[in-house]
Amino acid sequence: MKRPLGIVLHRGASIFDGSPYVVIMPLSPSGNSKTGKMLQTYIIRSGVNPVAAVQSGRDLAICGSCPLRGLPRFKAKRSRRSKLRACYVNVGQGPNMVYKALRRGRYVDYVPEIHDRYIVGRKIRFGTYGEPVLIPIEMLEKLSSISSGWTGYTHQWANPALQQYRKYFMASVHALAGPDSREHAKHLGWRTFRTTSDGLPAVNEILCPASKEAGRRLTCFQCGLCDAEGRRKIGLEAVDVYIPTHGGRAVMNASRLLPILQN
Repeated sequence: MKRPLGIVLHRGASIFDGSPYVVIMPLSPSGNSKTGKMLQTYIIRSGVNPVAAVQSGRDLAICGSCPLRGLPRFKAKRSRRSKLRACYVNVGQGPNMVYKALRRGRYVDYVPEIHDRYIVGRKIRFGTYGEPVLIPIEMLEKLSSISSGWTGYTHQWANPALQQYRKYFMASVHALAGPDSREHAKHLGWRTFRTTSDGLPAVNEILCPASKEAGRRLTCFQCGLCDAEGRRKIGLEAVDVYIPTHGGRAVMNASRLLPILQN
């Protein structure tokens, strides 16, 4: 059987606003130089283009309370509202392409007996775009068991109903202390991945080896540290990861203005 372009792993209603969404795993090789040759997963609205969703605020369904979604602002010169958005994902690229392929019927629904052969022994990036806690925990257990490793990050780590996801995902944090901080996430038992504006490490943190600041000496595929309680190198179980704020000009401008990103 010919390999499909990708598979729809899950269809569901968002825990954030009840809107329909899908989890899609393209099976063609990824061109992401930072992550390397990992299988990617996209969590997107099933009936709303990702660009339109961001512009209208309907990305709430698949991003939840992520602070990097940004704050609305008024641009006087253009007489319209826009977003102070610090998310480094360009929704006009990967997420938009995945959405268009979905609408054209290019993806098939996941059937383990047929499609596991394309996943076994490969590494997976859970949540290339979208909040990965929207992937059912049973599916994470299955996919992680047949993969050779994974990465994943969530901003929903403080939700009492989602604590089982700390087995698979890093807590995305930005501040060192406070109610939405590394300190809080560590207290709840999570390993953390922290975005920092000053570029300095905290105790038991290492600089992301795939970052520009680290010389991009490893890809995520090669590194594998961001797998929460998964397969890690001996002696690094308690190590957390940090990375300086990164992205294009608009992202960096937003990062300098969003309060949550100011350490």
